[in-house]
Amino acid sequence: MDRKKKRIKFDRLSKKILFVSLILIIIAFISPIIFTKIHTGIEFNGYTGVIGDTIGGIMNPFIAIAGILVTFLAFYIQFEANKQQRILFRKEFNQNKKALIHSKFENQFYEMLRLHKENVNEISITETINYIKRGRNSGHSSITTDKIYNVISGREVFQYFKVEFEILFYLAKTNCVSREPKIWVNEAYAVFFHGLQNDNINKNVFFQKVSKEKENHYEDGFGETKYLKIGNKKTRLELRFDIFNGHSSQLAHYYRHLFQTVKYITKQSDDLITYEEKRNYLRILRSQLSNEEQAMLFYNWLSGFGKNWENNSNKFFTDYRMIHNIYQELIVDEIVLESIFDTNRNYLKEENREFDPLFEYQDWERDKLDS
Repeated sequence: MDRKKKRIKFDRLSKKILFVSLILIIIAFISPIIFTKIHTGIEFNGYTGVIGDTIGGIMNPFIAIAGILVTFLAFYIQFEANKQQRILFRKEFNQNKKALIHSKFENQFYEMLRLHKENVNEISITETINYIKRGRNSGHSSITTDKIYNVISGREVFQYFKVEFEILFYLAKTNCVSREPKIWVNEAYAVFFHGLQNDNINKNVFFQKVSKEKENHYEDGFGETKYLKIGNKKTRLELRFDIFNGHSSQLAHYYRHLFQTVKYITKQSDDLITYEEKRNYLRILRSQLSNEEQAMLFYNWLSGFGKNWENNSNKFFTDYRMIHNIYQELIVDEIVLESIFDTNRNYLKEENREFDPLFEYQDWERDKLDS
């Protein structure tokens, strides 16, 4: 096996010292001639002792100086080698330290992700389903109604939450004095989150209307499901669970933990984790959120309850795309995404992407135009 020979590289100072040492050695060899015969004309006539003393006396100083310079050069080269070794060691130490911190970050992230999944799985509602039993008793037909209790848990619950909130939103639209959709969102989310019995709820006309709707829209004894016109659509109400009682006991820690997880990722030093890496970790987290979860997260922020998701300090919805998968048809018609977010603004973008839209539906629209 051929091995590449390592060449010793000298800096400019080392080269100068070697050059001077070589000159001194050359001078040492020619100095007897220079200082005796050529300049003085002295001839030794066979006195070898005198010749030796003369040559030694003349050459030794030059050789001694050259030796000193070479010795200094050896120490200097060793000093530079040690310096380079320290630099390489420090670089390797910093790399190992960075890898250790990165590994610690990843372990913490996946632990927080695991806890998020547990939080989602712990969220539940209980449906009460009425069903009819027909029979005959003493020759007479009889009808009785029994109840089945069905527990729904996990990600599916957010579909029910979304329907409940949108019912409240349109009740707010109908009964609130304000004509501002954001106010309707705030009023509706307050009841959705805290419930009708909470003292923080403003006991206005909207509150009274919500209380009345709760009484009127439960299923009757034969399991008939009520309908309510939401927007331009006649929407089936999922009122088989106890609505308008508030969900803060389940959602408060869910949103707090989700917020802390996103903040933990985004606030990492760019020297440790680049923006592109942060986006990749957030994609992993966002992939755990259904479209309905992202819609409810959007309502949570828009209502002011989760105002820190997107403000002057945190750009979790824009720069980091945490509600990337929502689209206009997923939310109420009165709230227009492009009036809330400037989709043409230059938010932070990944360097390796030509087009990095705020919302996924912008990709769909672009694909349609390209085709």
